[in-house]
Amino acid sequence: MLKKLALLALVFIFSCSSDNGNVVNENVTPVVRKEKISGVSQKGPFTEGATVKIYELDANKNKTEKFFLGETDGNGNFEVEINGTLASPYILLEASGNYVSEVSGEQSNTPITLYAVADVSGKDNVNINVFTHLEHERVLSLAKSIDFGAAKKEAQKKMLVALGMEESNANSEDMSLFGSSANDAKLLAASVLLQANRQAGAVRDLLATISGKIKDNEALSQSTKTELANGATWVSSNISEVERNIRNLDENAQVPSLATIDDIVTGINNAPPPSSSSSPSSPSSSSTDNGSVIYEGKTYKTVKIGEQVWMAENLNYNASGSKCHGNSTANCDIYGRLYDWATAMEVCPSGWHLPNNADWDTLVSYVGGAATAGTKLKARNGWNESGNGTDDFGFAALPGGSRLFSDDEFYGLGEYGDWWSATSVDSTGDIAYYQEIRNNSPGASLNDDGAKNAFNSVRCLKD
Repeated sequence: MLKKLALLALVFIFSCSSDNGNVVNENVTPVVRKEKISGVSQKGPFTEGATVKIYELDANKNKTEKFFLGETDGNGNFEVEINGTLASPYILLEASGNYVSEVSGEQSNTPITLYAVADVSGKDNVNINVFTHLEHERVLSLAKSIDFGAAKKEAQKKMLVALGMEESNANSEDMSLFGSSANDAKLLAASVLLQANRQAGAVRDLLATISGKIKDNEALSQSTKTELANGATWVSSNISEVERNIRNLDENAQVPSLATIDDIVTGINNAPPPSSSSSPSSPSSSSTDNGSVIYEGKTYKTVKIGEQVWMAENLNYNASGSKCHGNSTANCDIYGRLYDWATAMEVCPSGWHLPNNADWDTLVSYVGGAATAGTKLKARNGWNESGNGTDDFGFAALPGGSRLFSDDEFYGLGEYGDWWSATSVDSTGDIAYYQEIRNNSPGASLNDDGAKNAFNSVRCLKD
């Protein structure tokens, strides 16, 4: 990887200066230009004339003095004109008004207010629903001290667990009551359960109770669980009426089955208490005894090789500044994220660490030595040009490639995996070691030419 060293001088120039020679502060949150923000507001659908406010948030996720007003049509849709710049990519949305109950088909007797918080740097459509409302306070709390994307993911997981549901790979603000995806069906099922035969005021109070527990990272009380179970019993007894009213709102809606409602209630009653290690100021994890570790809402397989316990997947924690190969989230889902060395040193969960040279040497020695370690550690699929391995030990190495410096050029996806070592090469601190496995070689090599501002994969090792 001599090309990494060859480009090191260029990196300093391009990463520290703009085209006119002025210093660039890459940590400044950029302003975002928006013409409008649109979406749909749903408990059931908000009625015509419900108010929608969009609050500008600053880099610290606090409201500024700027906000924008709009209102809904008869189906809950809104389009709010921005016509300018926002101080950051983050906004808080507020929908307030009456809604048509998806359970009874009738308009609510009192107004209700729902919130959503979103990053709109890459989109102009944001929906407001019970999921976005239940998670939004915890998102805002966490996002003051950790990456916004990680805060969203953690808050959504807490919300879904509280409602007896599995974690989702979609953002809540992208879901719709009457959409066609499995996540949309999940939203509709939860919304029906929260509504049941309750009036709007009771729904509002129930949402506030659950939202408060999620914000404070606390389990639902038994009385709240009982209230939800009672609502589920009513829905089950009136499922034909519920289905008819939902179909009147949208004939293609994915009406939840009795089995789905029962599964949700079972999940609510069996939901584990929140991890006490979860902290707004640092990444959190909780280990299990069945070969996995839960880290910021994602479950990673783990494997014991000799006396070491490794994550059996490349890390995919969305730390600030980390990259998806080719800027594609699909690549992150398969190969994990890429990190510069400084971030890699801090990104593993509590109780785990970035392996140093000695750790890598221990692994390679245990599996038979450097000459054949690549074949034995590589996954059986995912490598280009017949470069798959035998994965004899369950390490399942995948070729996530790398990104060189600040030129936004990505290399090697499918061809090689480079995993950071915690060991620096020299006293200047500019270069670090990395473990490399390639598709065209049976071996594994611990290389000493990794510029620390390049981006490589991370495997975490248990302390």
